Amino acid sequence: MLPRNDTTTASHVELTPLSPTMWRVCDDRFDAGELRQVVGYLHAIGSEFEMLWMRPHPGGVYRYPTMEAALDAISLRLELTSDLR
Repeated sequence: MLPRNDTTTASHVELTPLSPTMWRVCDDRFDAGELRQVVGYLHAIGSEFEMLWMRPHPGGVYRYPTMEAALDAISLRLELTSDLR
């Protein structure tokens, strides 16, 4: 099931739909408009989900078999890199 509206789906992960297959991924611990709030972009490609990371270093790309797997990985990475805030 794909999110349709702004949704907080996992710990500190907020998705904003940009198209039917793409979402901006934000860390809800930052205020709206803060550059550090955007952590990347999630894109549905076929049956997989690709995450383009913008934080802590832009350009890292990872693929996940499901939306749930992607959100779990994103949430974990945000927790592990919380000291980079």
